[in-house]
Amino acid sequence: MSWASNMVTQKNATLTPQLIADSYCRAFEKVNGRQPQIRHLGGPWYYINGETVHRVALLAEITRLCDMVRRPNVGDKGMIQRLIDKLRRI
Repeated sequence: MSWASNMVTQKNATLTPQLIADSYCRAFEKVNGRQPQIRHLGGPWYYINGETVHRVALLAEITRLCDMVRRPNVGDKGMIQRLIDKLRRI
């Protein structure tokens, strides 16, 4: 389990806005290859890439991004492999 996803599963009350933003930046960059624009607006609100996002949604997005890093999209390979197998049977 990565540090970021492990951090998200811990009690969220002790997470600072900086820890959350840093975790999101690392996960976002691993998936998208660039840094996001993120700013803590105060309370549970963040401004990310032009959108206002609640802390709970941001924590869920960090988890989703970490899952994407751990499990690359293998669904496409399965589809391509099925197409190749179908063409071989023709």
